[in-house]
Amino acid sequence: MTKRYHIRRAESADSEALITLINDTPQEGSISLNFERTPNFFHATHTTTSDPEVWLMEDTEEKRLAASFSIGKRLVYINGEKRWTRYGNDLRIHQDYKGGRTLFRLFKKYRDLMQDEWMQTVILEENKASIETVGSGRLSLPNYHPAGNLVTHMVALNQKVGISEHTIRQANASDSAQMQEFFEQHAKQKQFYPCYDFSNIESDDPYYRNLKFEQYYLCFEDKELVAVAGLWDQKSFKQTRFLSYNGKMKLLRHISNISSTLFGGLNLPKPGSLGNYISLHSVLCKNNDPSYLKSLVAEILSTYRKSSYDALIVGFDKNDPLHQAIENLKRHSLSSNHYLASYGKEPDILTQPSAPKLMYLEPCRL
Repeated sequence: MTKRYHIRRAESADSEALITLINDTPQEGSISLNFERTPNFFHATHTTTSDPEVWLMEDTEEKRLAASFSIGKRLVYINGEKRWTRYGNDLRIHQDYKGGRTLFRLFKKYRDLMQDEWMQTVILEENKASIETVGSGRLSLPNYHPAGNLVTHMVALNQKVGISEHTIRQANASDSAQMQEFFEQHAKQKQFYPCYDFSNIESDDPYYRNLKFEQYYLCFEDKELVAVAGLWDQKSFKQTRFLSYNGKMKLLRHISNISSTLFGGLNLPKPGSLGNYISLHSVLCKNNDPSYLKSLVAEILSTYRKSSYDALIVGFDKNDPLHQAIENLKRHSLSSNHYLASYGKEPDILTQPSAPKLMYLEPCRL
């Protein structure tokens, strides 16, 4: 007798079915969001992990996908050293299968794959259903160990800002070696910082899809490079759709948009529309000094104030002083919980006294 449910590794031909599953499983909260992957599911997957590993569950009777998850790997800094680390995302279970043993079957497979490894994963703080699931203590689920909080900001691009206090210019290919040296010196000071090889920018490497040197901004103080930040427009392969506003957010959206129209600021998109934003990434500042980032952001906002984009997306560890660089800017913020999930003991990096106190997660690589 043929089993109804079949779990297997995803292939390139599964892109359309995975996109359909993504569109059928939005993220709930005061703002209902859907993180879409048109035109190819795997384009975004390759920018999240450089060694992707996507699994799916097929309903062979209905000939449709019931669920999926991803546990690919990427190179990040752990305690100052480069380490291949799993990142778990795209856990999607279609509504029609949430009442059965789908989750149990999925995580049995996950347990077989993971063995004694652990993975990073991030859950929106308002996604109460997912947070309750990971804290349920079900035998099929791994243990989710809290490992910090990420705050992501949508900064309005149409606001006036002051003049940069430092010398800022856009990068070019000849800056690659200096940028790499600066990165190697400073990135290791934050836990989970993605490892970058700047020689791969403008190459065919899918982890660097659509990245260009001219979209990096360099900050100098007395001719010394003191900060770097890049811009990334991912809309051609990764989109955020604002499906609906719930509860108080229905009214707050209208009030916020009226205020933004009159005084400048961020207009929240109408229900059903896509967010039109550009992401700030690869943020590094000497001594983690927020004044350098403030100058970079001022330059970027001045350049993009009259562009077609509505917002600049940037995120940091909840306790990172770099938040000070945008504290006076008009913005909307979302909080997320970061976990290390494993079936074994608590990952020792959570208890080592010498571990970096701050983490760094790229919102555009989640």
